[in-house]
Amino acid sequence: DRISGLVVLDIAPVRYEAGRDEAWGAVTATIEALSGVELVCETKGEAKSKREVDRELRVGPLEDPALRAFVMTNLEQQRRKDKERGGGELSWKINVQAIRDQLDVIAGFDLLRNDDDDDGGNGATASSSLRYEGDAFFITGGSSRFVSQNHLPVIGTYFPNYMVTSIRGAGHWIHAEAPDDTLALVKRYLDR
Repeated sequence: DRISGLVVLDIAPVRYEAGRDEAWGAVTATIEALSGVELVCETKGEAKSKREVDRELRVGPLEDPALRAFVMTNLEQQRRKDKERGGGELSWKINVQAIRDQLDVIAGFDLLRNDDDDDGGNGATASSSLRYEGDAFFITGGSSRFVSQNHLPVIGTYFPNYMVTSIRGAGHWIHAEAPDDTLALVKRYLDR
């Protein structure tokens, strides 16, 4: 009994698909946008600035300033070895290519046993060995489409002692969009 409970942030134990789930399509588009960004200006052969990358990402799936700012926290500027003015090259803190290559795996719920019908993974069955009987606290973003009322039966299949609350106005990235509310809810849950 090393686990006394768990907190899940705005995700359900289902398989998400870009063509079927608008929310997952946005994640896929975001990763595609990041993988398409060149961090070195090809015409000048110089490192781009964070401002240039930000300007490039304003078009498409990252037009929302809050989401773009969150994504940009994963971009770091390397220190230059020489003392010349200006920063060094930019690089992603995350392995964008590995995430892109594994999006299908990330989108799946690895314990899922799908029915043969085309239900997007919502026909899951869970043997007792796959259920977590402890308390499970699901925090969703009120404006997010990652957890819907349709997911509640599936959540109950794997987590029979679950609770769900929503942070009004927050999207999927609740820890970035509403950090104080998210931390307060997690703290209240942990202090129970």
